[in-house]
Amino acid sequence: MILRRITTLISVSFFCLHSRLTLAQDTQGSRAQPTTQAQVSSQPVEVYVWGEQPVSTATEQTVRQKDFELRPTTTPSDILRLVPGLFIAQHQGGGKADQIFLRGFDADHGTDVAIFIDGIPVNMVSHGHGQGYADMHWLIPEMVDHVEVYKGPYFVQFGDFNTAGAVNIVTKRRDKDTTFTITGGSYNQQRYLGILSPPEGTPLTPYIGFEAYHDLGPFKNPENFNRFNLMSKFSLLSTANSNLSLLGTFFKSYWNASGEIPAREVRAGRLGRWDAIDNSEGGKTERHNVNLQYNYADARQLFNAQAWFSYYRFDLFSNFTFFLNDPVNGDEIEQTDKRILGGSYLNYRRNYSLLDIPTETLVGFSTRSDLAHVGLFHDKRRQRLSTTTDSFIKENSFAWYAQQEFRPTSWLRTQIGLRLDKFFFSVHDDATGAVANPISGSDQGFMANPKVNVILSPFNDNGWAKRSEIYVNFGGGYHSNDARDVVSDTGNKPVLPRALGGELGFRTKLFDRLDMAIDYWRLHLDSELVWAGDDGTTEPKGKTQRQGIEGEFRYQILEWLSADLDTSYTWAKFVKTGEAVPLAPRFLAYGGITGRHSSGLEGRVQLRSVGNRWGDEQRVSTIHGYTIFDLLAKYKWNRYEFLFSIANLANKKWRAAQFFHASRLKTEGTPVNDIHFTPGEPLTIKAGMTVHLW
Repeated sequence: MILRRITTLISVSFFCLHSRLTLAQDTQGSRAQPTTQAQVSSQPVEVYVWGEQPVSTATEQTVRQKDFELRPTTTPSDILRLVPGLFIAQHQGGGKADQIFLRGFDADHGTDVAIFIDGIPVNMVSHGHGQGYADMHWLIPEMVDHVEVYKGPYFVQFGDFNTAGAVNIVTKRRDKDTTFTITGGSYNQQRYLGILSPPEGTPLTPYIGFEAYHDLGPFKNPENFNRFNLMSKFSLLSTANSNLSLLGTFFKSYWNASGEIPAREVRAGRLGRWDAIDNSEGGKTERHNVNLQYNYADARQLFNAQAWFSYYRFDLFSNFTFFLNDPVNGDEIEQTDKRILGGSYLNYRRNYSLLDIPTETLVGFSTRSDLAHVGLFHDKRRQRLSTTTDSFIKENSFAWYAQQEFRPTSWLRTQIGLRLDKFFFSVHDDATGAVANPISGSDQGFMANPKVNVILSPFNDNGWAKRSEIYVNFGGGYHSNDARDVVSDTGNKPVLPRALGGELGFRTKLFDRLDMAIDYWRLHLDSELVWAGDDGTTEPKGKTQRQGIEGEFRYQILEWLSADLDTSYTWAKFVKTGEAVPLAPRFLAYGGITGRHSSGLEGRVQLRSVGNRWGDEQRVSTIHGYTIFDLLAKYKWNRYEFLFSIANLANKKWRAAQFFHASRLKTEGTPVNDIHFTPGEPLTIKAGMTVHLW
């Protein structure tokens, strides 16, 4: 039966995993340039900049080329999986932003992980569903040039949400050729992608990508997830030393969802894994962006100027507790967000000699403004019954940062930096009287964070151990709190909860075959945001402490065969009580074996593994982990690329997202504390083809 299904899918639909996601040197005709938060497009200029080397063991200026070549990267979420030690989970119909796990953080949808696409912040402040909500669905993966990874709060160019780390996704300036891709898969999954790439040197001709995606999903209540994307990028000005580019994006999607289901009903056999308690969940969203960016670089200096603007809408229907609060109508909530937002960056780098010591100076300034209308409503099957909050929010932030780097010897490099952040919050609820407990007020917050990085490379002359370096890092970061919490605060919660962290690590390459990085890190956070199931949001808790060990390994077994493994283990607890941080991940592992034959045939077998973790502070409930295997194969022939993949190769029953909280069904007289989960995808087959047109 499975073989017949595979044969049918291959004959009916074609699929290509990606159109050669490559690093800058592959598509731009020049080596990739190091970037700051604002410098996010590859430049046609050669320039020497100190910052092009990693600053910490867990940091990569660009994700390795081999990690791009044969990973599942046909969805925006797959791009995040390229980050070593980062896991994601989707728990509502495909269209909702993914749940992110990194360095002991269940960062919900981005509370403690800062994400950027071409310098545009993806995270939303004071969002209708949760602080830091980061929806990446407006990204077309095939248009990604490279991914920059910055773990820990040690980098002056990143501010809000940069506690566990930051990810900067850089899109291409152009592609090698024009392509058309059609994909098909299980559960009527369809994807159509066209990328128009102008020839090198063609002035004012846009680089355009269009994507249409449809998926019913495995649930009994079809997800009917539909996504439409348009991305366009072109150069307004290009010289040997400078470039002025304009990026425009259009994104819209809508979907249905089955939501989380109570484990007790599944165990009792009264509810199937693919059933729903409330099948009216789901949502719709859209985001449109304009990004104007200027870059100048020569042998001594680099200057970036950027201005971006976005329009955003969001409407989500969820039911986490079923009939706990309203036994008659149920507990469905509607969360809305409509806003305009924009910002700017200015960065200047210069390297020079100071008392015969090679030195580099970086100074920068950034702004962000959000004007949002955010609401929370009580619904019954997507019909509003009452208003909980209906807030108009103005939030402005400004940042100043500077960093000084010294290289007194060939084996020592140091960076000393300082970042200053200032926030202004203003909130007022709808004055019509419909809001039971209106929120109104204003507040502000300020934070200064030091950054210190020391890089030692005393072993670089060894023939068997090349590019060996020791890293010592220390720095402060933060995540802002929701403006509604800030202005209604009684003084118990910090406006900008500080994170202080440090790490010690070692990176090396042995015998020209093994790339290895190992580090130990530690992080203290002033205020933890913990999931609150009663209203489907998060609430600030006390101080937490996290520490962990990470390892990255890349081994070239043979010329055509390689292996990779990223693994981590983390301990997380509340400082005062010693209690567990709910949902904080402990063991994570992601790895695989990849083969590439000169005939054009490539293949990969990979694993995704998450260990058990605690579901509550008292360590009563256990959130069970999983280990999943995937198979990918690709064949290149002339102008054609064929791909076949099987996700969850063993068809394992697993849980993509899990929460522990109280809920009540219509047949239950009292609330029940239980694990609620969204099942992970079953065995899923995809196949398809890309045609390189010209």
